[in-house]
Amino acid sequence: MIQLKKIESLSSIKNTTNRIQLKYRGWEERSAGQMIVYHAVLIDDFDRTQELFGEKIIQCFIDEKIEIEHPTKSFGFICTLGSFLINTSTYYKTNLDTYYRDDKTMILDSLVGSFFYPDFHLMINKRSLVVTDLATLEKKRIKFDEHVDIEWAYFINPTQIQIIQAFSNLSFVYDLKEEKIINQRSIVDKNLYPNIFRWIYRGQQYNSNKIEIELLQRNEDQQFISTYFEIM
Repeated sequence: MIQLKKIESLSSIKNTTNRIQLKYRGWEERSAGQMIVYHAVLIDDFDRTQELFGEKIIQCFIDEKIEIEHPTKSFGFICTLGSFLINTSTYYKTNLDTYYRDDKTMILDSLVGSFFYPDFHLMINKRSLVVTDLATLEKKRIKFDEHVDIEWAYFINPTQIQIIQAFSNLSFVYDLKEEKIINQRSIVDKNLYPNIFRWIYRGQQYNSNKIEIELLQRNEDQQFISTYFEIM
């Protein structure tokens, strides 16, 4: 099992950003009540939206699980109509979208989160990962089968990535050198934590393996019980 330590509350891990800001620029209602929210991308307080995307405003997917700026290097990550790694000094964009073929249709894997490491960027999708070397911009797309539903993934050493599944008590390690899954195992003992509903990622400390996650269980009354853990 993964080494976990039960904690009473979350510590509100937050990796601050300085250069990149997503500024709200309004909204519009499309058909069937769909609301579209628009933002501008500011880098060092200058609006670079047109320069980066050819539009004055863009739709942005904003979530607590998406880290948009490298803490020490000139790189950012923006999810708009596509997922892009951006060099904030040259404004060069690298598209990180990952597709699956379903019969004769290509389907875009849905974004879960984004996290920067000192020398890499890790994009986490529902059933795939994209590892990008920040020195060369070489991308490695790692695809899993349709039964995988990723909640979070993180490097445990330079060549191995731990994957935590959302609606399951299973986790596994992907070995980048061997290019295969190893060490599939339970996250917690089901005898101690029965009726598991799902795991929820709550935060990761930059340049460390300090990660906080939440376990949701259903009790006999179908109410949720929440327990917080720190991955050690």
